[in-house]
Amino acid sequence: MLEIKKLYCEPDLIEPILFEKGVNLILGETSDTSEKTNGVGKSLSIEFINFCLLKRFNESRVSKIPKESFPYSTNICLDFIINDKPITSKRSIEYQDQPILIIDGVTVKYESISDASQQLTNILFGTSSIDENPSFRAVIAPLMRDERSEFKSLIQCHDTVLNIPQDYTPHLYFLGINPVYYSDAKKIQNEIDNTTKAKSKIKKDVETLTGKSYKEANSDLNELNGQVAQIKTEVDNLENNKSFEIVREEILELESKLDIQRAKAGTLKSELSKIQLFKGDNYINESEVEELYNRFKNGLGELVKKELVEVTRFKRTIDDFQKSLLSERAKKINEELEETKKVILELDKVYKDKLTILDKEGVLKNLKVTISAYQKKLEEQSQLSAFILKFEDYTNQLKSFKQERNSTITLLDSLITQSKYKITALENKILEIHEYVMGNRRSSLKIEVTEKKEVVNYELRIHDDGSHSNEREKVFFYDLALLLTPELEKYHPGFLVHDNIFDVDQDTLIKSLNYLAESEAELSNKQYILTLNIDKLHDDEVTRLKLNIENFKRAAYTKNKRFLGKHYQEL
Repeated sequence: MLEIKKLYCEPDLIEPILFEKGVNLILGETSDTSEKTNGVGKSLSIEFINFCLLKRFNESRVSKIPKESFPYSTNICLDFIINDKPITSKRSIEYQDQPILIIDGVTVKYESISDASQQLTNILFGTSSIDENPSFRAVIAPLMRDERSEFKSLIQCHDTVLNIPQDYTPHLYFLGINPVYYSDAKKIQNEIDNTTKAKSKIKKDVETLTGKSYKEANSDLNELNGQVAQIKTEVDNLENNKSFEIVREEILELESKLDIQRAKAGTLKSELSKIQLFKGDNYINESEVEELYNRFKNGLGELVKKELVEVTRFKRTIDDFQKSLLSERAKKINEELEETKKVILELDKVYKDKLTILDKEGVLKNLKVTISAYQKKLEEQSQLSAFILKFEDYTNQLKSFKQERNSTITLLDSLITQSKYKITALENKILEIHEYVMGNRRSSLKIEVTEKKEVVNYELRIHDDGSHSNEREKVFFYDLALLLTPELEKYHPGFLVHDNIFDVDQDTLIKSLNYLAESEAELSNKQYILTLNIDKLHDDEVTRLKLNIENFKRAAYTKNKRFLGKHYQEL
């Protein structure tokens, strides 16, 4: 059992809210100066409660309060009871990750939210195995749905923009179904997803390596195996030849010398080609310059021509000297190149003679090329073989994971079957609420395991569902039925908060509130907190309302009297 007693601050910056068992209303009311009831602080008061119940700071609207509107050193405090144990939670924005819990008068400051949450989990469920029950925060989340979840789903209770995965753990627990098999199935599903991604990557790697579809990979591997075996046989034949050991080193040395001489010849040819670029004259035509300048000014061309002739004459002298040097260098390069060619011819002749000793049939013409080809083919074969083996390994893993998942969900399915009477009791309570509000029993609840990633599927249908308002009403039916079904009292904390859930038509709203009034006895040992804008209740309909608003009002806020006492813009 979880019961909220008091929400307040240290120092006293908000008016404390005292809660009781049964129905608790936090209202948005009109004032003399404004008919508006939104933005007065109802949802923020719920966020303060949730913050003290260890909701993540970055997911809470408390994180959006500016410092000038609410000092970050202020402790937000909540007195509550879990299983008859009095607890006070104190948490500030400044030290949001270091909450203080006062349990049975003993004060402990925790170094992390997870440590404090684990402590509350132990108090709520005892010290049973962690797999036997959900965490404290997992239970609280669907009992205090985020208003920004828009009440679109029975299971998804978080802000829609956060993309937090659906978690059926608390919902199964509320039905007395051990969620351990669900958790195991989800873990196995994650393994399946990760292995499937890895398998797809291997497939792409093989297709990139071979340039073909994966279906042809085994054929390519067989071809490579044949090529590698053939080249290896040729190399082995060489190594088994009696002459091999005698001439191998000589051949390798000759190949090295040939490489050096061929590189030298290439360098000489490159230098010679550069010298050829300097052939020919490239001087300015004096007569053309004279004609150009005389067009602009008489006599200027002749003067420029005389100066240019002198400069050109001097440059020709330098160029002639440079040409003589280059010609001499070109001559020496040609001589050296011819000498290098002779060396290459002689080495090549000796090299071929040596190879004849090794391979009289002409199978292997170049030892280094052969060994290099062998290494390349061997690497390609090893890489492709490794990819295929890994792909097959992932395939086998997937088979094993899927078999394990099927076994796990079979066990989960058996637990759901065993809890059929509880599910039926929950459905009957939903039908009761549905008939009271909708005037008929055209509703159904189906809970089953599925082959899909979610593992479990909850399907609740109500009359004319699908519309925005009816989907919200569907969540109201489900949550309230969980709270009020006697067969589930052992598992449900007996606590529920709905923040602005009633964005529905007037008749549905009146009947929903009237059902709460009719259920006062059932709610007497439970706690239901509801935020409501009073302007939702039209004057001509209030006479039909059975719920005494004033009796259940715990706090009321207006534009002139806000929860924080001031207006602010969220960060």
